[in-house]
Amino acid sequence: MPNTEKKQNTSSMVAIEHLFTEFQYALAQSEDKNVETFMERLQQLVLGNNTLILKSISELLQLNFFVDDYQRGYKWTKDQVEDLLNDIDEFNTTQSDFYCLQPVVTKYHAPKYNEDSPLWEVVDGQQRMTTSYMILSYLQHDKFSIEYRTRKSSSEFLAHYLPSTLKITPWGNYIKQFDSISDEEYPTPALSQFDLDNVDNYHFYTAYHTISEWFSDKSEEQKHEWLDKFLNHTKVIWYAVEPSNNNLESIDIFMRLNSGKIPLTNAELIKALFLHFVSSDEGTELIKLKQYHMSQQWDAIEQSLQTKDFWAFLQPFNSNQNYTNHIELLFDLLTNKPTKQSKNTESDKKYHSFSHYYLILKNIETKTAFIEQEWHKLRQGFYRLQEWYDNDELYHLVGFLITRKICTVQKLWKMSEGVTKSDFIESLKSLIGIELKKYFVDDNQKPSFSALQYGGNRQHIISVFILFNIAAHRRQGTRLSFNSYANTQWDIEHIHARNSQELEDAKQQDIWHESQVHILASEDIPEETKTNLNKLLSKWNQLKVSGSSSQELKCSQKIYLTLLDSVIGTIEEEEMDDLDNLCLLSSTINRGIGNLIFTQKRQSILRYEKSMCKNGTHHFIPIATKNVFSKFYSEKVANMYQWSAKDRKAYRKEIIECINYYCDIEGLK
Repeated sequence: MPNTEKKQNTSSMVAIEHLFTEFQYALAQSEDKNVETFMERLQQLVLGNNTLILKSISELLQLNFFVDDYQRGYKWTKDQVEDLLNDIDEFNTTQSDFYCLQPVVTKYHAPKYNEDSPLWEVVDGQQRMTTSYMILSYLQHDKFSIEYRTRKSSSEFLAHYLPSTLKITPWGNYIKQFDSISDEEYPTPALSQFDLDNVDNYHFYTAYHTISEWFSDKSEEQKHEWLDKFLNHTKVIWYAVEPSNNNLESIDIFMRLNSGKIPLTNAELIKALFLHFVSSDEGTELIKLKQYHMSQQWDAIEQSLQTKDFWAFLQPFNSNQNYTNHIELLFDLLTNKPTKQSKNTESDKKYHSFSHYYLILKNIETKTAFIEQEWHKLRQGFYRLQEWYDNDELYHLVGFLITRKICTVQKLWKMSEGVTKSDFIESLKSLIGIELKKYFVDDNQKPSFSALQYGGNRQHIISVFILFNIAAHRRQGTRLSFNSYANTQWDIEHIHARNSQELEDAKQQDIWHESQVHILASEDIPEETKTNLNKLLSKWNQLKVSGSSSQELKCSQKIYLTLLDSVIGTIEEEEMDDLDNLCLLSSTINRGIGNLIFTQKRQSILRYEKSMCKNGTHHFIPIATKNVFSKFYSEKVANMYQWSAKDRKAYRKEIIECINYYCDIEGLK
């Protein structure tokens, strides 16, 4: 069907709607059954057209709206009004067909008497509709009507008083001097100062002045261009709910929409669109069956994606992408939603996929066939994500790349198209390998294990240890929980703790002394050595109490630490921050174990694993961290109370083997 013919059809439907609303009451007075049948079918046609469509602002001009008293008043601020004005001003009509406003939810109310006009109740979207009314009022253009039933004075103020507010500022002065203004300036009797001074009118006043200021430096030509974009290239997502005379239903819809329980999200709009158009070519019973199956499949997909572990591996840690309905991610992938948004086209942002499907459906005849085709793509897309989740190797590779923000799900989606599973896996491993090579390059651009150290790039260290934990899970056939990782605040822990820190003041000295007393309580230190250590620590403390010089304290501390190191082991200062002396722990546990010796850290970690967090869940301790403190990676375990050079060497070997699974970094030892 040519585009001109499609536009004529759309225009005809709008004309039918206007005729229907104009003569509905008169036709309803007829007792002829044929007229009654005709009215019912025409009403279904009109309301069906209004169920979920895009309407330009110009198509709204002949309608009459009201905001019922269950809603809050007008609240838009100066910034929100300016955002709307700027967005439409910056919108480029040569790049996109229209600028899309957020949904306006309405309910049709038929006229009760011959002299009445049909009304549309604004269930949701009154802020946008009222601002649009005020813009048209300022530009002195024809406009729809809008009535506020919260206060009669609000409707009067909008309809008759806005222009006069520009003469007197600020609001307080306008109200004070209002009684001196001639009644002749208004087509209705002037309201009292008491009637006008309310919060709704104040916000109308502020918004109207914002509109005036924004247009103040615009030429008449610029105003005309802006108005043309607003009337003819700006559309609202028009969502008409089932009409009824029950006001409680409107309140219920409003409360649900505004409580966030079932908001009109992009996905909900697509669902309504699909269910509506899938019925265009079939009989009633088949329509209901198709709609039922689609709804069931939709709910099953959404339920699966709502599973915490399933969703967590598809989303970056601390993601700003907030999907109320997780199925919306699939629609973003299927419609190739840009990851970088343009700042001035809302349809390319929140409602990208809805606009994508709507514009296609608007311009094709075989709507049912298209819906069925797209529904098949949706299910196949879900099965692809399901395979990524169900396959342990894909799950870990995809989950790592996305949650560590190395790669987007959009990029991985494109990479997976038209390739075998094994080729896709190799591609993912290659991406991780490219990332790892960046971490282990020293200042001379040569590969070095020591290039990544404590105090360096914290996120790179965490990434390496997440991969190391994935290797541990792969070895024993289990899966790392990306949900647990995403909900944990991570710290990097020294396996062999620093013990020779500078003690610059009395508070630091007291803390150090207390930590050493705790260390010497360990059962793993031989009793004879423990006795000597206690004597040396007591001597240091006596020197501190007696006010001895810092040099004497350092000398005493050194003698004590030399004996302690002979028992618990020691690491050279330049090796202390290497990866083979680090592991991953939650910040809560890390703070809890402090500078304990190796054996005491192991005991504390075991206690944490058996205990519960304040929220009733178990402490999450990475499997590789538990392996380290049980010396799982060591070839021979000489003792369990020190982290020896042999232990570190074995641990380093395992870390390098983990890295080599993704890439071969020559010279990494």
